Amino acid sequence: MMFILNSQVYFNKKNFIEVIGMPASGKTTLVKQLVNEKTKCINVNEHLPKGTIQRQLRKIKCGLLLFIDSPNGFIRDTKIILSSKQNSKINLYSVLSNWYLIVYQNRNYSVDENEYIWDQGLFQAIWSIYYSALNEFDYLGLLKDKNLPHTVFLTDVNNEELILRSHQRQDSNRLNYDDKEKIVKGRKALARTLQVMEQVGYQQKRKSG
Repeated sequence: MMFILNSQVYFNKKNFIEVIGMPASGKTTLVKQLVNEKTKCINVNEHLPKGTIQRQLRKIKCGLLLFIDSPNGFIRDTKIILSSKQNSKINLYSVLSNWYLIVYQNRNYSVDENEYIWDQGLFQAIWSIYYSALNEFDYLGLLKDKNLPHTVFLTDVNNEELILRSHQRQDSNRLNYDDKEKIVKGRKALARTLQVMEQVGYQQKRKSG
């Protein structure tokens, strides 16, 4: 499923693409497919360090650089995420550090001949905040002054397939799909994220023919 941004309010980068969906729904597979199909298409997340410690250090570095570049925006976004009241300190650190990384990337890619694609972008980060949030939060404030992707793809499979794929994955999955309540919670967060996209101005593109 594809969504296209049609808004006079939010910044739209036509060479930015994002893939969103539940963990193990096929985001990474679709990103690889799109990279193979397109010329000069860069998988942004593929260039992150592979090791856990190195990746965390990169997130911390991006947070510091983001604060230096835009202290007001950094503080505003931090306050908004804090207001969501994450259900644990681990999840709070996770959503904050991921947000800083994504926003820093978002600010430092510009319009050129390349297309940039994320499978962990702004809206997947919104999903992540909703998944572990105890309160509603100002998602429009979070998206203020951000370069939103022109195109967003949604990946989805049924619950049985999610469980099967999660068992086959080598890396850890944030959702324990053996706990059906977490699947329900994840799908509610995804539905809320799609509502956010609709309010911002994304419209589903119907296939012709």
